[in-house]
Amino acid sequence: MNEQHLDRSSPPDDRRRRAPTRLGAGVLHTIVAGAVPFLAVLCLFAFYGQEHRRQSGDTYGTMMTAVALVQQRTIWLDDYLPYIQARSGERPYMVTEGRGGHPVNVTPFAPAVLALPAVLVFDLAGTAASGWESWMEAGMLTGAMTATLSVLVLFLLMTRLTTRYRAFLVASTYAFGTLTWGVAGQALWQHAPAMLALSLALLALHDQRYALAGASLAAMVASRPSTPIIALFLLPLVGRAVRDWARFVLGALPVGLVLVAYNLYVFGAPLRTGYTTNGESSASLFDGNLLEGLSGLLVSPGRGLLVYSPVLVFAVVGAVKGFRTPLYRWTALAALAYVLAIGRYAFWWGGESFGPRMLTDALPLLALLLVPALEVVVRRQWLRWAFGLTLAWSVAVQVLGAAAWPPAAWYDVRDLTDRSIWWSPTSNELVAMVQEANSLTLIGRLLVTLVAGLALAYVAAWVSLSFRSVAGTPAKRDADEHR
Repeated sequence: MNEQHLDRSSPPDDRRRRAPTRLGAGVLHTIVAGAVPFLAVLCLFAFYGQEHRRQSGDTYGTMMTAVALVQQRTIWLDDYLPYIQARSGERPYMVTEGRGGHPVNVTPFAPAVLALPAVLVFDLAGTAASGWESWMEAGMLTGAMTATLSVLVLFLLMTRLTTRYRAFLVASTYAFGTLTWGVAGQALWQHAPAMLALSLALLALHDQRYALAGASLAAMVASRPSTPIIALFLLPLVGRAVRDWARFVLGALPVGLVLVAYNLYVFGAPLRTGYTTNGESSASLFDGNLLEGLSGLLVSPGRGLLVYSPVLVFAVVGAVKGFRTPLYRWTALAALAYVLAIGRYAFWWGGESFGPRMLTDALPLLALLLVPALEVVVRRQWLRWAFGLTLAWSVAVQVLGAAAWPPAAWYDVRDLTDRSIWWSPTSNELVAMVQEANSLTLIGRLLVTLVAGLALAYVAAWVSLSFRSVAGTPAKRDADEHR
């Protein structure tokens, strides 16, 4: 009787004690099993919902090129230059002179192509050529969607390399703990298209889809002229088989031919770009002081990658742990080569922008290296704490940037070419954003957006699992496999 009494009385207390755990596990299961729709909705909300909506002059020419293509079927900016000049002065730095003296965008053509769907929708809605704010919204939407796609592609790659739970953690770290949020997802810079192309290339190389890998790496180079060094260090992943190389070249050839034809038509030479129209060679842009640039990009208070995203220090752990695996080895070498190259870049600080913008293109590589790093992290409690704390700091910095950047008062009174300004621990853009009078209000508004995004993302994951259950897909197995 006593045993029966205990049997009857104990379970209710046990259920009360375990209910939150089961509830939390159920929520986490739904999120991870439905990770693709969850990440898609949350990233789009977070990236497009940023409070700072001031667009950089770097994006003006790109967006107006997309508008010119849709409205006038031309790449020339003759009719759109006045709108750019109205916001950046008589000599906008991202417009140069092309064939026949026509004004043309300095930056690569590929990001403008990505903006065409959004621009077409806005054009069909009746947006005039002078509708500047609408075109900038189209650019922000394109940047947010492109960065979101890069997160999803990396997640799919990581599910091939590790457990689904760890893949979700790394993809979330890449999305919300790095400049994928504060830069790539904020506007249509060159970074998001290059990052998406690089993510696709890594996935294709792992899956041995070499035609797609060739096309993706060529698209990365067409989007961002500083990235050929990344492509070069990833080439060994193609292997030695002639057939594989033939597929790779056939994939890269169409994009490469379009790029060469564009440069030839617009700038008069196949390898000439908008950055070199003044007769300056591309190599001359990389003649800076390596020690100064490298230290500034990695550890300076105002531009250090390990200040803005300290969780990425674990990429070094991953590089060491995974070096015997070709994918991780060549990824690590590509990332190292790119960091060293940008360290030599004459303008390594990246102008008026949030954080170490010039390293943003390498983020997919660094995120991938977190996969082998987690194999080390999970074995030691102090490393788990270190990973959690650095991740929390990284996300907090991105939230601050998404809410309160730019601290106009700080930028307006400083000469950005004075390298010493990036080394002050008490006077930098992070401190300036915290000290902004309305920073708490802006952060609060952003958090409301994120809460709404989380709710909708969870609903999207739940609906996805419900449809898969109806269709007979073993959704639970998807989440629990290799847990």
